[in-house]
Amino acid sequence: MRKLLAKFASFGLATAVVGVLVIILSGQGSSAQDCANFWVNPQTGAQECLDSITNPRPAVSVPSDSTNSSPDGESTSQSPSAGISTLVSSTEINKQYVNQRFTMAPASQIRERLPIASRLPTVSANAAASVTDSAGAAPASGQSSPTPSSFGTAQVAFTGSRVLGGTTNPAQADPYRRAGKLYMAFGGTTYNYICSASLIGKSLLLTAAHCIHDYGQGAAGFATKVKFVPAKNNSSEPYSFFESSSFLIPTVYFNGTDTCDPGAPGVVCNNDIALVALGNNSSGQQAGNLTGYYSYGWNNYSFARPSASFQNAFGNKLFAAITQLGYPGSHDSGNAMQINTAYGAYVLSGNLENTWLGSAMTGGSSGGPWLVNLGISAAGANYGNAPNRNSVVGVTSWGYTDSSIKLQGASSFGQNVQFPAASYGTRGAGNIGALVFGACDDPAVGWNLQSQGRCR
Repeated sequence: MRKLLAKFASFGLATAVVGVLVIILSGQGSSAQDCANFWVNPQTGAQECLDSITNPRPAVSVPSDSTNSSPDGESTSQSPSAGISTLVSSTEINKQYVNQRFTMAPASQIRERLPIASRLPTVSANAAASVTDSAGAAPASGQSSPTPSSFGTAQVAFTGSRVLGGTTNPAQADPYRRAGKLYMAFGGTTYNYICSASLIGKSLLLTAAHCIHDYGQGAAGFATKVKFVPAKNNSSEPYSFFESSSFLIPTVYFNGTDTCDPGAPGVVCNNDIALVALGNNSSGQQAGNLTGYYSYGWNNYSFARPSASFQNAFGNKLFAAITQLGYPGSHDSGNAMQINTAYGAYVLSGNLENTWLGSAMTGGSSGGPWLVNLGISAAGANYGNAPNRNSVVGVTSWGYTDSSIKLQGASSFGQNVQFPAASYGTRGAGNIGALVFGACDDPAVGWNLQSQGRCR
């Protein structure tokens, strides 16, 4: 029997063990009964409704093939905002910690955060194809043992390794350096947890909501502060570090009403996504001015469904070639950036929208970016449709405690029942568009990063 961890409890390593039944992504989510759009006012701390109780925002059907993306370093022009996003800012909660000095917990006491799905998901009704007995691989140069398995019991193939580069710190090569390691402090002024994160603005950090908040715990669920170290490699921190001032998460994650798998509430969900406002480093510099920052995409940007003549080879799901970056604690003790490449499949069931891909990464990789078109274009090359470079289309959200499965999931970026608008200001569609609009432009949130020169 496969024993699979339900979720880290109380920010620790306590586990709940369940049996072998599969996850069925039924998407029976819930929503606030009296208000479709509400937030916590950072000036007063009060929860306020932003729409009519008698006319809540309706759920919408989202076309799965609608795609778009924002280019590196700039936002795209879209139609006017379709409504105020349902977001919660931690500004007032974090304010008391802004000037406090934080310390690092001993390495033996730092914990990883990765919500763990309770049961093995079924990607297809068809049984997975068996692997032939003749399959094999010869060792590469400098490697005396056979190459590690590139798929787990889920039989979803991937390729993972350390980030490779031409410098003494491989992670310092562009575009890897736009990602980094995240340290979080829960319950005080000691950094005692780790995740991963990436920059999508000059001082705008993207990670998973569970890295900075305990699902459904309201104001008490927030971390007190986080520390972002871009391009960290063992003791090398080439750009120093950047500490947070505020977090921004979906209200449905804050209050525990997100659309989630009924067997994995708070784990396999629609909106496990968060933004972090960063301060400057000790030299007064913004992170993104030193490293650059990624684009982001929505509504399955760069995903495609194979034409009928190729579906026998590739199936008929929407999928994309995805590169995952992160700092899993099981790889190099979490001190070196890891890279994973795999096909990621868009999985829709009811109102629940996720992306799944094969990966050997574990806790600590949470919040790390899932990118399409990572790299730099060659001169004169034609890369086909949806070629926008270095676009984040998800962040690592959940995985399995059984290390033999090797499959992880991410909340899909884009429109869903909680964030139905096709455009939030000029920042794109759905959850990611709402979050960036909230952080950069929305006066109701109050961050106003764009007017401060700290957004994109």
